[in-house]
Amino acid sequence: MAVGIGNVLFRNVSANVTELYLDEVHLFKDYPEGLLRFATACCFIFMIIGIPGNLITIIALSRYEKVRNATAIFIINLSFSDLLFCCFNLPLTASTLLHRSWVHGELLCRLFPLMRYGLVAASLFTVTAITINRYVIIAHPRLYPKAYKTRNICLMLLTIWLISFGCLVATWLNKWGSFGLDASIGSCSIIQDKNGRTPKKTLFIVAFTIPCVAIIFCYTRIFFIVRKSSKNSKTVNTSKQEQPSCDELSSVVSSDSMSIKFSGPEISISENTESFTSDPPKSTQRTFQIETRDEIKRKDHRLRRTALRKSMAMLRLSLPTRKDRRLGTMIIAIMISFCMCHLPITITKLLREINPKPAFNIASYLLLYLASCINPVIYVVMSNEYRKAYKNLFKCKRKS
Repeated sequence: MAVGIGNVLFRNVSANVTELYLDEVHLFKDYPEGLLRFATACCFIFMIIGIPGNLITIIALSRYEKVRNATAIFIINLSFSDLLFCCFNLPLTASTLLHRSWVHGELLCRLFPLMRYGLVAASLFTVTAITINRYVIIAHPRLYPKAYKTRNICLMLLTIWLISFGCLVATWLNKWGSFGLDASIGSCSIIQDKNGRTPKKTLFIVAFTIPCVAIIFCYTRIFFIVRKSSKNSKTVNTSKQEQPSCDELSSVVSSDSMSIKFSGPEISISENTESFTSDPPKSTQRTFQIETRDEIKRKDHRLRRTALRKSMAMLRLSLPTRKDRRLGTMIIAIMISFCMCHLPITITKLLREINPKPAFNIASYLLLYLASCINPVIYVVMSNEYRKAYKNLFKCKRKS
């Protein structure tokens, strides 16, 4: 009994000492006060934009039936991860920048990097899932309805979240690195464990490099598919202009026999033999030969026209529509903004030995935080359908 009480007292004392130690660590020693205040203001601006923006996006896309598809579900998932980041990580970051120390205790110091790494990974995997979704609908349209059923989409979302946070379980248990305060970067992050190990490089490869390679591959394939389909469309349009009009192809010719009536004697022609009711004059024979050649040409044109229609139908299936192209452009903008926001902080962490300047370090973190609120702005600017979803949401609120 006494031993148990002693252990509890020892744990409490250790926790208090740890919290006291975290409070006493002075962060951002060489950083100008103006730079930290600017970074703090940016965090508040990102919260003001990101929290309502992502929340409205989730509600609007959930209620607007015209955009309720697999892409919209993935974008809702992306907005949800960004919303959690804005609600949890940004306030703690702003407080740390303002106080120049971590004043939130050991538990939040462990939860802060867990949420940051997990939510960033979930966002990146979601962007990858959106890219693969676009690739499948353009490159394999027949596979799309089977692959993106409701059950499969739910499994994809569950897999995204399990992988994002499952990779951090060993670090949370202090088996492969640990979560704690890293004074060199001025934030709670992943630090080395007792054995000097850290999973940062592995997490970088799994959660950043592999998705980026997949995204680049998918959009490269989409580019070449669209380019090839566009060239085929131009070729078909050119051949279409060379074909005769519908009026010229209105006559119907049987493939087995032809019957042509003249003012004189009737002529019946079979495929192999010719029989006449009477001997037609030479002028009639000459007229008959001319009309027969004309009918053969018309039959050939009709077959070409049928093949043309089939090829045009196949092109309509393979070519992305105007709506698809706009959505693809929006997704490319999301991908580019995501890479621009996350690449600087990655470079900063990989080149820690160089000791980057305070301005570059703060700028890389601000770009990371900007990624959590920039997507709703992209939706409004680049997607007409999503603007309608937002308008529909506000109309419903006014009516109610």
